[in-house]
Amino acid sequence: MNAFRFAVAGDWHGDLSIARAVVRTLKSEDVHLLLHVGDLAVRWPGPKKGRFDKRLGQLLDDADIEFLFIDGNHDNHKELRELKPLPDGTRRLSDRMSYLPRGTVIERHGVRIGGLGGAYSVDRRWRTEGKDVWADLEEPTPEEAERLIASARVDVLLTHDAPATFQGLEGFTLPPDIASAAERTRVLLERTVEVLKPDLLFCGHWHQRRSQELLWGDGTLTAAHVLAHEGSWGGNTVLVQWAEGGTSEVMPLRIQS
Repeated sequence: MNAFRFAVAGDWHGDLSIARAVVRTLKSEDVHLLLHVGDLAVRWPGPKKGRFDKRLGQLLDDADIEFLFIDGNHDNHKELRELKPLPDGTRRLSDRMSYLPRGTVIERHGVRIGGLGGAYSVDRRWRTEGKDVWADLEEPTPEEAERLIASARVDVLLTHDAPATFQGLEGFTLPPDIASAAERTRVLLERTVEVLKPDLLFCGHWHQRRSQELLWGDGTLTAAHVLAHEGSWGGNTVLVQWAEGGTSEVMPLRIQS
């Protein structure tokens, strides 16, 4: 397997300014694969629906970048699921932009990339079903996790939330019932990641940049990275240098405005 570089970005929430800056920066860096950990907000309902998607597609075309994304909790789950699946399991929005459904694994340059998106929306009580929340579809399920595990090997795993044992994340103080509901996804991810033991794990959701090595019972490690949201350009996107033999280096991307 030859060494190659790719990038991974955190939540964008339909913000075209950071999308434009990241894509242009990657073009200048000669990087042609960009992964995204969800809360992208394509197909988002409202009077401006489709504008962000169209412009992002144009930027990707111009930069010759393939863009693969999983779903977060604040994504249009209904319409993403209605996209026609391709033979490799992805669902295409444009020539260079594809959704990676939960439990799907693809391969690029010999590296197997898996997705298990979704999370619980702790703010769902202030949202409107079918307009800006899809409560029955937003959380990953055990069946989706088992489908991912059945793929046997994943080198790079994309999730929206972080596994339960990831420490040091700063969040809100939540009522016990909401905190318990949100923890369901984190526990499911913990069990899944422990079985798969990917070399790299990338998450979003928490709107902050954190890194941690997850040590498993057999002595193997997963380098886990939580990426910041669109308001933190310094922590939103990273470059990954993947070398022959699976050795990798994760570096911050200096986004050019």
